[in-house]
Amino acid sequence: MTNFHFRNLLIAAFLLGVPPSSVPAAEWFLMAREGGCAPLSSLAKKGPEFIGIQTPYQLIERMRAAGHRVEVKEHATANGPMVQIHVAAKGIAAMAVTAEICKELSR
Repeated sequence: MTNFHFRNLLIAAFLLGVPPSSVPAAEWFLMAREGGCAPLSSLAKKGPEFIGIQTPYQLIERMRAAGHRVEVKEHATANGPMVQIHVAAKGIAAMAVTAEICKELSR
């Protein structure tokens, strides 16, 4: 599914009130500074509040719910979305990318 179609599906689901869990989810990874990617679930090593996080939006929501200031920048690319997340209080400065972008990086 292309990024354009996925975005339209999300918008339609939001407008129709369809719960996000019924929309197909992209697989997300953390982009490493040296290149390459690590599963977003690897954040669980930072503490129990990170267990079960599968999307950057879950991370953002969880950090805001805990009262942390979260800076977010979203970037659209030809290979999929990228979400830059910064939570100073938790020492998090991460770039979340989809599997498509990770595949492109590994070439």
